[in-house]
Amino acid sequence: MADLEIYRIIGAGLAARRKKLRLKQAEVAEMIGLTRASLANIESGRQKLMLHQVYRLAKALQVDSITELVPESFSFEQASGPIRLEGSDVSDAQKAQIEQYVRRQGGGRK
Repeated sequence: MADLEIYRIIGAGLAARRKKLRLKQAEVAEMIGLTRASLANIESGRQKLMLHQVYRLAKALQVDSITELVPESFSFEQASGPIRLEGSDVSDAQKAQIEQYVRRQGGGRK
């Protein structure tokens, strides 16, 4: 699992909990002091969470502990360094996606 995958997992869990409570993104965002767009990015895994935001989300989503919002366990892959995409018109976001895909596939090594 790529390091950034944890944000996607947590975001999906947050979105599921919010929907279960029948809360709108704008309502939760206001409760935790973020914009609706920021919450949408968090739920999709495109924006990282700060620890204080996890606590605010736990309160807004009515859970007893922040541990209900995070996976029970998570394994970080060992990275061998950045993948270089020099001389291309690929954006930073696209580079991150490519790097994540290559690492997930084992870097093409057998």
